[in-house]
Amino acid sequence: MTVWIGHTTLYRQGGAGFRRAARTLQRTLQARAPGETILAEAVESKAEFVAAMARIAASGRPLRALHFIGHSGMYGPMFRTTSVPEQFSPHEWRTLKLPFAPDGEAFFHCCRSARWFAPFFARTFGVPASGHHLYTTFSARPDRFVWDPPFAGPDAPLSVVALPGRTSHGLGASVLKYAGLLPVAPMLRFEPESPSPDTSYDPVAALYDDAFADIAVRGPEVAWIEAHLPRSRPRVLEIGAGNGALLARIAPSIASGLGVDASAGMVERARARFGHVPNLRFASVDGPFLPCEDASIDVVVSMLSWRYLDWDPIMAEIRRVFSPGGRLLVVDMVAGKPRLRDAPRLAAGALERARRTLRPGRFEDRLARLVRDPGWATMLAYNPIRAEHELRW
Repeated sequence: MTVWIGHTTLYRQGGAGFRRAARTLQRTLQARAPGETILAEAVESKAEFVAAMARIAASGRPLRALHFIGHSGMYGPMFRTTSVPEQFSPHEWRTLKLPFAPDGEAFFHCCRSARWFAPFFARTFGVPASGHHLYTTFSARPDRFVWDPPFAGPDAPLSVVALPGRTSHGLGASVLKYAGLLPVAPMLRFEPESPSPDTSYDPVAALYDDAFADIAVRGPEVAWIEAHLPRSRPRVLEIGAGNGALLARIAPSIASGLGVDASAGMVERARARFGHVPNLRFASVDGPFLPCEDASIDVVVSMLSWRYLDWDPIMAEIRRVFSPGGRLLVVDMVAGKPRLRDAPRLAAGALERARRTLRPGRFEDRLARLVRDPGWATMLAYNPIRAEHELRW
């Protein structure tokens, strides 16, 4: 059997600390099981992680435990750097072959790894998986927070622990943390159980369709897409088409439009609303595959759905279906510091939000019904977005 401890050193700060924490965990586990093979190594990319798993599989000593120490996004461990970030998408995780023993399990010593990733990993690989719900920090002791002094040597014990702090609970929690008055939160363990509710958009398709029947409520986003569409009546593919309202709006200025969505319920809504439009059609998809012929699409549009996609395989598909000079139009959300030239737009947005708050209309009422529905909360819990650095990149 093998216990493997992987860590990163390049993505954001704390690389040297992650190396120390991995070595500390290796010494601790080796002392408990002197005869067991316990490996600790840095893996700085998805390719290096895959190679490490392949070496273990080739050794014939399957994984009794997999540990990962580092940073994580909602889709799990982050690799490389914040300027060139990497993480496995859900589709990529599902295609991996990890050499777990029948009694194997996994531990992800990363910020917020219990919120989505650990349960997903347990379901995907059929092994128990543990993670942290809160943000993590370094501690000189594993059972309670003890500040790691800056003069600590490279072999001084160090652990990654989770507990309330300034990021999650404000300045007061930070004071209590450094005073040593807050307990360390234990890792949460998840069994490989399938989710019982429907985790797709299907349960909220009707409410979503009702709220976004007129895509003009997404005014700035729609205006940007319309401004960037070629005037040569292009053949358009929309990924994450939802109820088809965007394609229906631009239908008069395009040669043809195909809207695809992973939610069969949303596709049914799109067909019911716009199936009569002669140059539009809609299709449900399962996985990062596009139902298009090679070189058959001039423009691919993704409005507020790119964050959910399996980027590497879907980009390969987009390249396949693009005609020469094909154009990809992506609208999505990332956080960013405002620039001076953004001031007029920010002010206009603030005024519009205030107007809607004081005089809510039909859209606000319908949107409120959508986001308050239990099916919406379930969908969000099982369909997180990408890490922000990936979206920025």
